[in-house]
Amino acid sequence: MPSYNEALDLLITEAQHAPPTTETVPLCDALNCISKCEYRSPSSTPKHDTSAMDGYALNAAATRTASPSTPIIFHVAGTMAASDAPMVISGEPDSDASVYPCVEIMTGARFPEAIEGDHRPFDACVKLEDVDVLVGRGERPSGNRYIQVVKPVDANQNRRVAGRDFSEGDTVVKAGTRIKPRHVMALAAVGVREVEVVRIKVGVFSTGNELSADARSRVQDVNGPYVTACLRDWGIDVDFLGVLDDGAETMVSALESRLRGNKYDIIISTGGVSTGRFDLIPTSLEDLVARVVFHKIAIRPGHPGLFAKIPIPDTYGPETAFFGMPGNPVASAACLRFLVLPYVQRLQGQSPESAFKATIRRDHNEPQTNGAIKHDINGSKSLISTCPADKDIFRPGILHRHPTSKLDVVLINDHSPNKIKPFLESNCWIHVPQGESELHEGDIVDVFLNE
Repeated sequence: MPSYNEALDLLITEAQHAPPTTETVPLCDALNCISKCEYRSPSSTPKHDTSAMDGYALNAAATRTASPSTPIIFHVAGTMAASDAPMVISGEPDSDASVYPCVEIMTGARFPEAIEGDHRPFDACVKLEDVDVLVGRGERPSGNRYIQVVKPVDANQNRRVAGRDFSEGDTVVKAGTRIKPRHVMALAAVGVREVEVVRIKVGVFSTGNELSADARSRVQDVNGPYVTACLRDWGIDVDFLGVLDDGAETMVSALESRLRGNKYDIIISTGGVSTGRFDLIPTSLEDLVARVVFHKIAIRPGHPGLFAKIPIPDTYGPETAFFGMPGNPVASAACLRFLVLPYVQRLQGQSPESAFKATIRRDHNEPQTNGAIKHDINGSKSLISTCPADKDIFRPGILHRHPTSKLDVVLINDHSPNKIKPFLESNCWIHVPQGESELHEGDIVDVFLNE
């Protein structure tokens, strides 16, 4: 029987020899998918100097002496929208040396390009609400527009300078990244319209006649919906394939039909994987000439977990990964989280998940004085729980984040693998490694989120 770490090593080795299918999808369809490739910015962004505000592009130095009593007057030489080609005009004052040119400019529009040799380039934008708009001025023809600026404007104010966001060659998305909305924003900004993503297809079976019996004796199928929902939440394509009845021939036939065509990268079943009379998954795998990598692991819950590679019928070489998980819901959930997920992550090219470190507490409602740890009568930290030292233990817990960023976790004591209500109350798993037999108040433990 392999230890948990040995089972993980076996899973990783097998995943390395099973390259997943990839697919190029439109950027908007890539959400929650895993990027197969690294994407870099093909150019610096923004490509041009643009306005960050609706306002007026002008020369900042010309406003150096502006005040309410001595406003600086600018002549509005034109208007630019975000889609317009840049105007090319001189930034120097006209024949009236007290009047400088400016350009009404919309958010995202390119700054005017100064004529070569100009000493007063357009280098700032003053917001609409910070100027007074004048129509006509003195004896000038009516209809000309002017603005007056009553306070100095800083150079580059409200100006997005070209190349100040992404530089050419910057990494936008690394290979193995799960694409979130912020990645979509960044990829769109650098002009990426399609993304090559990893596509993992999983088929899920439940097992047991009790799940397909008539209404009077039927047992609710918990694992099928739960496993399917988790996989979808992880961005995996999944089909629920129904219930495998407790008959060896029908079980083999159903599995064989789903293996044909190599449609699924992974097939998962829940229940029927132990050593009871109706635990027929192991014998069905024998009939399918499966290569069993491990069956039974030194973990709790999930001890009967099985991983195999099944040859695809009528082919030479290709195999489909198969996970057989226990029927007890929490045991099945532990196998999914700590066996299936690491295998999937390796297929996707993702880095191994790191645990959070949290301080274990007896009860989150128990008052604590200045963070002090309670001790028993012998002066040692009080015992919370004992664990079998020959197994890795995964227990549901409730993780609490404090304003100070400190993490505390409470162990759920009612941890029977077939009880769902305590699991419902949890938001994490506590991992107790093989070799540790006791948990004490104040111990630092490994925690994995389960939300």
